[in-house]
Amino acid sequence: MKMRTTILCVGVALLVGGVLQRARFDETQAQTQTAQLTMPEIDSMRRPIDAFFEAISDPNKDPVAAVNDLLANSALSAQEQTKTKIVEGVKQMNQHFGEYVSFEQIGAKKLGSDLVVFRYIYKRQNYPVVWYFTYYYPRGKSNESSTTPSSEQWRLIGFRYDTNLDAALLDATFQN
Repeated sequence: MKMRTTILCVGVALLVGGVLQRARFDETQAQTQTAQLTMPEIDSMRRPIDAFFEAISDPNKDPVAAVNDLLANSALSAQEQTKTKIVEGVKQMNQHFGEYVSFEQIGAKKLGSDLVVFRYIYKRQNYPVVWYFTYYYPRGKSNESSTTPSSEQWRLIGFRYDTNLDAALLDATFQN
């Protein structure tokens, strides 16, 4: 009887373990499928980000103009406090982190079907800075969820930078 109970417990444990492993696999597959972006979508969202970095990296260009250009088609363009904070941050980077070196995209993640977060590293001579850019595709109630948005429909709804590299590089947004 004791042997039969042990075998039964082991069998149940294996069954539960298999079910949990399958559930994790299915969840990972679903995340992978929803996280994929098409190249036109990525390229259309990256262009203004790249132009922003090129502008703030040029000491002869005004960071105010760079921020205004980035936010040209965004609801954030009316938020003067946000724009001022970013411009002041860019000026401080120029003073404290050394000369501009380069920038590169280090992450892009689609969260659900309507939200995309890009992560860039902005390399300065003395210290790198991690930037985040969040795009949203507002779907109306009548839109089908399977409809793929055109590149012009994505809107920049948020951007920020982080000088705490430990937190920025381990950001939960980009963890699988």
